[in-house]
Amino acid sequence: MRRTRIAAATATCAILSLCGPANAVEPDPPQSLLTLEEGVAFNVRERLRAPAKNLSDGDRSDREALAEYYVTRANKPIWIEGDGLTAKAKAVIEEIRRAADWGLDAADFDLPSAGIENISERSAVVDAEAKISLAALKYARFARGGRIPKPREMSSYLDRDPQLISPVKVLEQITATSDPGGYLASLHPKHAGFQKLRQKLLDLRNSKAQDTPVQMPASGPLLKEGTRHPDVAILRKRLDMPAPEAGDGSPADPELFDAAVADTVKEYQRENGMMADGIIGSRTRAALNGGKRRVDEGLLIANMEEWRWMPEDLGHMYVWVNLPEYKFRVVKDGQVIHQERIIIGQTDKQTPVFSHELETVVLHPFWAVPNSIKVNELLPSLARGSSLQRRGLRLQYNGRDVDPLSVDWSRSDIRNFHVYQPPGGGNVLGEVKFMFPNKHQVYMHDTPSKGLFNETKRTFSHGCMRVRNPMRLAEIVLAEDKGWSAAKVQSMLRNGPDNQEIRLESKIPVHVTYFTAVVDETGELQTMPDVYLHEKRIRLALAGEWDRIPRHRDHLLPVPYVKPQIQTYSSNNNGFSSLFESVFGGF
Repeated sequence: MRRTRIAAATATCAILSLCGPANAVEPDPPQSLLTLEEGVAFNVRERLRAPAKNLSDGDRSDREALAEYYVTRANKPIWIEGDGLTAKAKAVIEEIRRAADWGLDAADFDLPSAGIENISERSAVVDAEAKISLAALKYARFARGGRIPKPREMSSYLDRDPQLISPVKVLEQITATSDPGGYLASLHPKHAGFQKLRQKLLDLRNSKAQDTPVQMPASGPLLKEGTRHPDVAILRKRLDMPAPEAGDGSPADPELFDAAVADTVKEYQRENGMMADGIIGSRTRAALNGGKRRVDEGLLIANMEEWRWMPEDLGHMYVWVNLPEYKFRVVKDGQVIHQERIIIGQTDKQTPVFSHELETVVLHPFWAVPNSIKVNELLPSLARGSSLQRRGLRLQYNGRDVDPLSVDWSRSDIRNFHVYQPPGGGNVLGEVKFMFPNKHQVYMHDTPSKGLFNETKRTFSHGCMRVRNPMRLAEIVLAEDKGWSAAKVQSMLRNGPDNQEIRLESKIPVHVTYFTAVVDETGELQTMPDVYLHEKRIRLALAGEWDRIPRHRDHLLPVPYVKPQIQTYSSNNNGFSSLFESVFGGF
């Protein structure tokens, strides 16, 4: 290896000259000398420690860790040998250039110019060393979900953390391995769900050369004769209509829904067994798009990003709840052993996205009314004189039963009272609930409102997940944890006490997710509506358009108390009846 001696002062000047005057004169080297490699590392450290603008927290952490790492290496470069790049450096560059294969964007990584072999300019050597190191750290961070480092900033319901690795550990591992390119690739999620989506992304890109029908926007205004809207121009293309012409033969307005468009729409509707009203509503839009969401790269990449937030180890056996599917699965040793329908939170009372551990199964549970329902729904009804008791609810203060009609609700804070519903046929939690304590105060449970499971869109609850056939889930969980038979579980349900808590010896992970694209057990890609708009948030965040992300109130903030207006009680007051239907049909 060629050993060129350079002065320490010269090494410092090399980096400073990158931003100094073009005619700056390099001083004569003093007697104290550094090798070329030592000088390069020294220059890189100086560059990393220099002030820089518009750095993210992740970029700043990478630079600080890298500067210190060169100290531990005694100023030995990582990627430079002699006057060129090492084989490891070239492997890293090639892997990062393939970032798109993993749902990342290669343009996010500042790499040395292509085709670098021998580098004669010292500044170019420094530049290459610094860029490769920083690009590798950034790639490692992005592979683990660091493009959106704080999902909660998009929505308090997205209670996830990217599975990041410290930059120091990345540097230690990537320099120790003989295959640094393979190391970077290994940092992407290994979950089958992620890998299957990645394959669909590659398949989609390979098939783009094939003709695909024009797609209508999945949602939009009602379109009918006389409407003027950009979607009408797309509709014309979708229906293979010729460009419109005015009476004089000049081009007409393609965004106008005229009589010709209406007639063509009616013909399409008749051919597809629909009411031929000539109006484009949600049903006709869906039919025009094949009844399914259009699969584009953004859909797949957004869902791949969510997998980067998932725990690396999902568990030997776990419960996987996927909110947009309105479904949960029990997975054991990588195989789905049970799945069933669920009902999730309303769009303004969403079920959060998070992971925790199932600790307790409760048979014949009590229902403790949460503060949000007390304040926003019970209190206004109580202020009108409605009765709790006739609906099966009870009120306590300091452990003693209280008559709600004896309380002056204009001067009393309902949050200081315990409102609960004993077990029974009408209990909103049904026969069983599954507790995995969390800050969101949500869980899975039975329900007396069985008919709602037949609905396609099942957003009816206040945030908890209602389970169809919940006793089957209880049997599976208790068989796994305690070896109990289904008959024993059913016997305990029939003969056991109220609010019987069965604590698990080994907690079972529960992963509540929000995937709008899932590859099912048959290998087919299933897409779901973006019911909570989380997919939209992720797409916008990945595009850097944070100012366009839909916002809502942080649901973890304390429930604000609003003093109720007192109204005269009437025996014909139906306020509580409608409230009861809202709460009991929707918890």
